Amino acid sequence: MYRSIIYKEWIKTRTATGFIVLAFAAAAIHSFMKIAEDLRLSGAAACWELVIQKDPAMFPLFEYLPAIAGVLAALAQYVPELQSKRLKLTLHLPLKEDAILLAMSAYGTAVVTLVTAFFGAVLLWGLSANFPAEIAGASFRRLLPGFMAGPSAYFLASWICLEPRWSRRVLNFIPGALALSLFFMRAKSGAFCPLVPWLGGFMAAAFFFVFQSTARFKDGVQ
Repeated sequence: MYRSIIYKEWIKTRTATGFIVLAFAAAAIHSFMKIAEDLRLSGAAACWELVIQKDPAMFPLFEYLPAIAGVLAALAQYVPELQSKRLKLTLHLPLKEDAILLAMSAYGTAVVTLVTAFFGAVLLWGLSANFPAEIAGASFRRLLPGFMAGPSAYFLASWICLEPRWSRRVLNFIPGALALSLFFMRAKSGAFCPLVPWLGGFMAAAFFFVFQSTARFKDGVQ
């Protein structure tokens, strides 16, 4: 039964997943081409000095791309369920409702997390190949809040999508957007590190928000 659920989710989201992978790949290629051009024109020493003194964002696209991917994954996964009114049928499968929703959420979380982790490893490899370990590590740590925003955005978007009342969706959107904005606060490399555990705690809590909306949906709240 779980295999059937996962396969159904894959059928719904494969186009969106392919788009997400292509967007990440294009952003990585663009970023590395820019770094290579800067190294070629200015030289390694000048680029390293600029990074140390100015602390520019090495991969600005990746500060927002994971969150966009999370929202897109949630929309691709749950909007078809709501438009075709299949969600109630799905929740009546011969499994516990929480188990069904857990499988669906785990699938979406895995897609966003695996894509983000893979390209995060690619970025770290590229940084390590062109910069000293200290610069590479500091630049990569700067991306951690953005990477954590991916699953968080997925959880929040799922929570909003599955809420049966439009007025409640708006009320959910406001605190959700405010909470998600914490992942995009401007700070120097490494300044976010003390906040990472708190962001991780919020991300873990947000995973369970969707269960509340689904319970209200199944109860027929209008």
